[in-house]
Parts: sequence; C-alpha cells; structure tokens
Amino acid sequence: MAKSLKAAESPPPSRRPPGEDRRQAILEAAREVFLERGYAETNIDAVVERAGASKATVYALFGNKDGLFNAVTTLCGTQFAAVVEGVEISSSPAENLRRLARTYCKGAFHPTTLAMYRLAVGESGRRPDSGDVFYRLGPRVIIGAVAKFFRECAEKGVIETSDPEQLADCFLAALRGTLFNRAAMNPTRIPTQPELEQHIDFVVDTFLRGVQPRGRTS
Repeated sequence: MAKSLKAAESPPPSRRPPGEDRRQAILEAAREVFLERGYAETNIDAVVERAGASKATVYALFGNKDGLFNAVTTLCGTQFAAVVEGVEISSSPAENLRRLARTYCKGAFHPTTLAMYRLAVGESGRRPDSGDVFYRLGPRVIIGAVAKFFRECAEKGVIETSDPEQLADCFLAALRGTLFNRAAMNPTRIPTQPELEQHIDFVVDTFLRGVQPRGRTS
C-alpha cells in the first residue's frame, strides 16, 4: 500500500495546534508499542520513551494505560472511517459498491488493521470490557460510515434499501469473509490483489441484485 493507514486522513502538522501535534505523536508511538509488545507488556514508560514525551503529559492527556489504548482504538477507527467517507457517490449502483468495497478492503486488510484486531481479540479474553470498547470505537464507527454512504446513495435514488445500517453490516461482513479470518490468524496469508478483486467482484455482483433500483441496470 502506497500510503500507510497510520497516516491516512491525518491533517498536516501545520494545521493542528501544538498540543494536538503532541497528542498525535503520543498516540502514534503508543500504537507502535502496543502492536510490538501486546497490551499486557506495554507500559507508559515505553510509550514515553518512543514518543519523546513526558510521563506527566501522557497521564494528563489519557489518564492511564486503558485510556491510552482506548484513544489508540479511536484513532484507528476515525482514520478508517474518514477514508470510507471520502468515497464519492456515482450514478452507477455497481460502481458505488465497487468503490466502497475496494476502499474498505484496502483498510481492512492493511497489516496495521489486522494487527490491531488481533490485539483487541487477544486482550478481550482477559478484559471483556476492552472488547466492547474496541468494537464501539473501531468496527462500529466503520459500520456507521458505510451506513451513511448507503443512506446518501438511497436518497439520490442510486440504490434501494429499507435499512442502510443492516445493509452496511451485511456488506462489510461479506467483504471480510474467510479471507479476513485467514489473514487475522496468519499475518503471512494476507490476500493478494487478484484474490481481493475476485472476492470483491463476487460480493458486489451478489449484493447488486438486492439493492439495484427496479427497472434499471448497472
């Protein structure tokens, strides 16, 4: 991927106030440390050293390690959602689904996204509440962004759906499929671009039959 998801949709430093630059740097450092060491082995000292910040600043901004992890999850979710929200709506139902599918898969199968998913799932067995937080601040945000896209498509008459939220949930679940499970369980099994394109074509063609407005073709 030419552009890391870590940097996606982050405003240029010059546009952010100094305090926000410092917060962003700490979050990026924390994400790296969490992914390298796992939640249990990560401590504030390691994040402080990586970010070049002070411990007092980290505690003032995030409270504790739980707060820092939640903030990292929020960062991942909002960056991913911002990329999805940037997909433009066209007059073609098929083109809309393909644009959305490619954008979503580009993010979902990114190594950083997969690593965060593994981290959250692994930690949820020890701290069930952390799984709820991850879902609410990560995947739930993405579903909301895709539902908004489908709602706008329906308002423009490009697709038909009685429930954009449920459509978004089903569409994203189909796009992940066994390819996501395989990649999540084995980092070396991330699908190739041809595999993804074939998978996307199948999912889009299948969904198109259900959302295409009556009386029109793609």
